[in-house]
Order: sequence, then C-alpha cells, then structure tokens
Amino acid sequence: MLQDVHRDFNIKDKVTVTTTDNGSNFVKAFNVFAEVQRTIQDREEEDEEEEEGHTVFINVTDIFNKTEEDYSLPLHQRCACHTLNLVATRDIEGALTQSEAFKKVSRSTIGKCQGLWNKQHRSTQASDIIKDKLGCQLIVPSPTRWNSTYHAMERLNTCILTKEQDLQETCEKLLVTRFKATELTFILEYVQVMAPLAKALDVLQSDKMAYTGVLVPTISILLNRMEQMKHEANMHHCNPLVDAIINGVKRRFGYIFQDTRLLVASAAHPMFRLAYIPSGKKADVVSNLKAEVNLLQTQYPDDHMQTDGEDPTDDGDEITGYFPSLRTRTVLNEVDSYLQSPETNLVNAFQNLLMMKKIFLKYNTGVPASAACE
Repeated sequence: MLQDVHRDFNIKDKVTVTTTDNGSNFVKAFNVFAEVQRTIQDREEEDEEEEEGHTVFINVTDIFNKTEEDYSLPLHQRCACHTLNLVATRDIEGALTQSEAFKKVSRSTIGKCQGLWNKQHRSTQASDIIKDKLGCQLIVPSPTRWNSTYHAMERLNTCILTKEQDLQETCEKLLVTRFKATELTFILEYVQVMAPLAKALDVLQSDKMAYTGVLVPTISILLNRMEQMKHEANMHHCNPLVDAIINGVKRRFGYIFQDTRLLVASAAHPMFRLAYIPSGKKADVVSNLKAEVNLLQTQYPDDHMQTDGEDPTDDGDEITGYFPSLRTRTVLNEVDSYLQSPETNLVNAFQNLLMMKKIFLKYNTGVPASAACE
C-alpha cells in the first residue's frame, strides 16, 4: 500500500522517512524492504515493540511474493511518543522488581487512587461528592491516552497540597480507605519523577516541534534531568522509579546518539545547532554538514552560496568566479557562518544560507513522532 501511495502521488523520490508506531507488522515490513536499514534500533526483540491490543499480524512476505514488482520502502522512524509511552508503562514496571518497599507502597497507593477513579467514573453521585468537596473532578486515566496516568496523579497531588483534609473526607464518604502519610508522599514523588518524561512526550507530540532534529535534544534533556534528579533529589520512595526510567530511555533511545542522520538533523535546526550533539560526535557532524554542502553545490551549480548578503566571488565580472578554490571556501564558510550565528528563528536563520536551508529541509522534513499528524 505504501509503495502504491508513493507511486500514485509521484512522491517516491521525495519521501525522506516514514514514521509509524512500534507495531511489529510495521517493523517487519521496513526491516525487509527499507532502502536504508536501521542497524541498532530495529534489532530489538519484536515482543518489546508490539503495540498492545490493535496490532493486526499479516505475513507481508507472502503478500509481496505474489507480485514480481520490486518493493522499496523509505527509511523507517519509529514514533518517539509511542516509544516514550512504553518507557512510562512497561519499563517502569522494572521498579517493582527492584525494590520490595517501592512495590508495596506503589501498589497500595495506586489501589486507593484507582478506587477513587472508579467511583467517579461509575457513579454520578460519587462524581458530585468529589466535585463538591474538592472543587474539581478527578482525572481518570485512560490506557489509550498518553500521559493520562501522570495527569491523573498530578490532579490528585494538587488536591493533596491544597485540600488534603477534604480529600481524606471524600475517601471516607466514598468508602475508600484513607491515604496514609507515606502514600501521600509517594504521590508527590511520583509526580515529581514522571514530570520530565511527560514534558518530553508533550514536546514530541506537539505540531510546533514536528522536526526530526527535535528528537536528540529532547531525549538528551530528559536524560540529564533524570540523572540530576537521581543525584540531587531527596527521595523516600521513588528512587527505583528514577532508575527504571533512565534505564528504559537509554535502552530504547540510546541509538539516536550514534545515528548520523538524527545528529545532522539536530545540528541543522537553528534552535539547537551543536548544543546537544555528544562532544565526541561534533567534529564528525560538522564534517557531514560540509560534505552535504559540497554535494548540494554539484546538484545546484546555479545557486549562489552566500554568507553575508553578497557573493564574495562576484566582482561584477566573471573573473574571480572562475576559480574553484574561492567558490569552495565560500561553501564551507556557509556552514561556519550558520554554526556561529545566534539566530534561532527558522525564517531568519537561513537568509543568505541557501545550502544550509536545503540541508534543513532534507533532514528535518520527517517528524519524530506520528502523534503530531494524528
């Protein structure tokens, strides 16, 4: 079907990447038929990638064997939001096995929270009691909505901070066991720990940040915040949760800091440039940018590579423009000018930097997550 769409709309040579969720049917198809293979991420076990509940398994090999047409799919990008959601749901379960103390307080707290959510969801009378006592409705988690558990716990935490006694009285009226002090602390810490992950997910699913180059900075910031929390925050219960998130993010996203395409995409975005490129990769990324500019020069020989509003090889005649060494120096200076510029606005950043603009479009047209298109 994808091949047919590309052919019917004559966009086969224009599609730089296809972003899908982590369903094993997509993973299998792109592993077999993608023009460029992902060598790290796509080697994970398929049972780690299957989308729960809605995946339809099809033997794609049998389908493709029925035709003599050669299938060639573009590069595959797994939805970063779906992957982060796996961290927030599956990977944090590792914290339950890491610490019996965490497991005990987590299950008792979530059990009472679930009791309140069930009461509100199933009874209009209970819903009215909650609204009257707390001044708001609780947020009921939904398995089909990312961040819903975090937002539900965040709403409860707000009620604890502002109306703790009213919340406890609400529990009594609804025949839900009152929260213990340790459980109230757990809710506070849970919200604190999950907040950076929830924010990263919101950024990646925003249509305002739907650029491939956003992925590396977003995950880098998330890891830095979690590592800082691990070493600086005074946690009583949720240290195992911090470790589980860090391990999950590193396992599922570690490849992005070795992926040349994603690193170049980040460097080509004027909001980031080299700020989030690993120190050991910066020289390689700059070299890749300059190589891309040289390649584009051969593809677009009539485009003037300008760095300061005027072409320094054009003196009003064709004499200085005759020398290739001057033209090459101008091309390479375009990369240097871009990297040294403080401009972050997408429109202004590429004025007089025509080749860098083409590189930005080539590497950032794809989206890091399919959520922005849904």
